Amino acid sequence: MHVVIFEPCPRGHRFTYVKRVVNALSPLPVKITLATTPEATSHETYPEQLASLASRFELADRYPEADPSHKFRFGWETASTLVRAVRDLKPDHVIAPSFDGALEMLGIQRLALLASALSRTEFEAMSLGASWVYLQHNTVRRWFKRRAWAAAVGASGVRTLQIIDPLLMRSFRALTPQIAAKTKLAPDPVDAAPRVGKSEARRQLGIDEGGRLISCVGRLDERKGVDILIRAFRAANLRPDDRLLLVGKHMPEITALLEGEASDLVRAGRIISRDGYVTDEQMVLSIAAADLIGVTYRRHLGSASILIRAAAQGRPILSSDRGWPGETCRRFALGTACAIRDFDVVTRALRESLEASTSFTPHPAAARFVEFHSVENAQSFWAQRVRERLNLPDPHPLRTWEWVLETAIPLPGGEPPP
Repeated sequence: MHVVIFEPCPRGHRFTYVKRVVNALSPLPVKITLATTPEATSHETYPEQLASLASRFELADRYPEADPSHKFRFGWETASTLVRAVRDLKPDHVIAPSFDGALEMLGIQRLALLASALSRTEFEAMSLGASWVYLQHNTVRRWFKRRAWAAAVGASGVRTLQIIDPLLMRSFRALTPQIAAKTKLAPDPVDAAPRVGKSEARRQLGIDEGGRLISCVGRLDERKGVDILIRAFRAANLRPDDRLLLVGKHMPEITALLEGEASDLVRAGRIISRDGYVTDEQMVLSIAAADLIGVTYRRHLGSASILIRAAAQGRPILSSDRGWPGETCRRFALGTACAIRDFDVVTRALRESLEASTSFTPHPAAARFVEFHSVENAQSFWAQRVRERLNLPDPHPLRTWEWVLETAIPLPGGEPPP
């Protein structure tokens, strides 16, 4: 069997997901081809995530990344490139580990008879989020918009659709009954974190071991509310030795804030800024070094692996109360979920969460949540359908979301449907 992993975008987390799929399929009697951009091997994420696995797959690096500056164009071009890759490579099975925004466009192209090549292969994809799902359907226009996009997903021809957000899963199943049976709630894989003590992590990061530390790790921008976190830290009247650690690629608006309004805290060493790509080791150390993890997302409502990583290392979080972060924080007692839209609330919650961090003890439900999101479980999900087609058993039975919920904290108003 010939399996093509389609990922023309090397940015962010995407090659990390490719790594998981490669590792999941490598033990099987399949030929693996990675269809990606010509710039893949020169991108900063390739050495960290895929270079050591290069012998396990063939590289088809002739599929350019779509223009990320325009959401709809990105989705349309990505879908078109997938069709081209299938036509060129003639695989038996295609896996797209990150296909947000393109799934809907692929459905439109299939309806317009522009994707006939896909009829000769089986297509599997993962959706990390969909902005239209989170729209409140309080107007006729939004009601129709949600159903139009849902119909496009239903027309995409996807045989297996993995979703990592329970909220998204519920909406997809309700809005796209034609593919409800093909969707499954899957893990967002996080490596087992080595047990690094707080002091040791700080030493390795070159940070003073004293005082309390709030960490914010990953792509740092306004969408993830990093500006809210910085301003709340400034306004919270914390101890003089409390610090905020910012690790990850700083977007221009965050750099401007640190060079302007918050420059005095940077000069005083109370805000520690590490601008650049975050390696897996840096991610682990930045969380281990912290007393509290800031996840004050403003507009990001879907899954966020930083919550899973924090839970895996037993660190409490300060989260938005909206979307996946808010529901997950409450369901598994991962910390504090607060109303990000109210700055006074955020400031107070930051101060109180930092005080409470010294006595934080993970809830038993968090252990199952972390195990579900383990790399081993995620790889079992990725290999499941290929194993079925090859009539091969899985040596690692799946840990399902239903298993996780057996110990979860009931949500106010009762448990929503899965």
